[in-house]
Amino acid sequence: MAQGLSLLNEVELVNLPQLKGGNRNDIVLASPSLHKLKVMGCPQLTPFIISTNIQVLEFSEMTEKKQISNVIVPEMRGGTSTSMEYLTISNFEELFEYYGYNLSSLKILNLSRLIELRVIWSGPIQVGNYQNLTELDVKDCKRLRYIFPLTMARNLPQLWRLDISDCEELEQIIEKDQTSSQHHLQAVCFPNLIWITIRNCENLKCLFPITLAHGGLQKLENIILGRVSKLEQVFEGDEPNVSKKEEKVIHLPRLTDLQLDGLPNLVSFGPVGYHFVFQSLLILRVVDCPNITTRFSFDSEKSVHAKTQVHYSSKLNNKL
Repeated sequence: MAQGLSLLNEVELVNLPQLKGGNRNDIVLASPSLHKLKVMGCPQLTPFIISTNIQVLEFSEMTEKKQISNVIVPEMRGGTSTSMEYLTISNFEELFEYYGYNLSSLKILNLSRLIELRVIWSGPIQVGNYQNLTELDVKDCKRLRYIFPLTMARNLPQLWRLDISDCEELEQIIEKDQTSSQHHLQAVCFPNLIWITIRNCENLKCLFPITLAHGGLQKLENIILGRVSKLEQVFEGDEPNVSKKEEKVIHLPRLTDLQLDGLPNLVSFGPVGYHFVFQSLLILRVVDCPNITTRFSFDSEKSVHAKTQVHYSSKLNNKL
């Protein structure tokens, strides 16, 4: 049987509530030729082991909580492969929780309706481990607090699409703890990011740090933010560090579509003192953003400019 599965490259396991992880299932999922795996509605299929050659991963409606004991990855049957060639999924609270995984083949990761998911990546992450990840889609993961740890955000050179929706406890896209300085955040760069959509994430207060806009998003074409009720800034920055006499100009040369919709607490696109220039903008939509103080204007070259005005209302006085 194992020999017959040696060329298997795609597996879908959908709505199999009694399916459990075990040796027979491992033969299928650990096949080195397996490139795409979709697992939906199989709550008992943990722990299980898959090859790190995987290119497309989709997990949906998996409710298994954290296992009490750690899982030891066995050697490949009949071979001498090491555990680093396999990915162990032992729970859906912390998805990639073990040190040493090299998922450099992974291109697409889709996560949806994982109600126990708190952390996608935990533990040390080495440069190159996820270097070919191009698309990340996270939907309806209610307990997730952040998307990328800082070390992860520094090493995603191929990421071009980020789509996040219905993650009601999400507070940060890039994890920023008390020790994260502006210097550390300057190392973050998404050189190939084209598309970002955030919808229905009510606890998110900003999209990215302002340091990321300084040359780190040169291919960005689409920003779509909708119904993010606590969002205050798209790009968050430390305003006291900006000279009042000198504007800091930031170009997003490929941005063609900017949509800000249903953001009742949005104060600004960027901090006071920053001047954004969009040379290619074709679609600008700002709807139901009653507190925004950023002024958008056009020049003779058809570039769009965004400048945040100082605004001392009773509601915003403590923010500026």
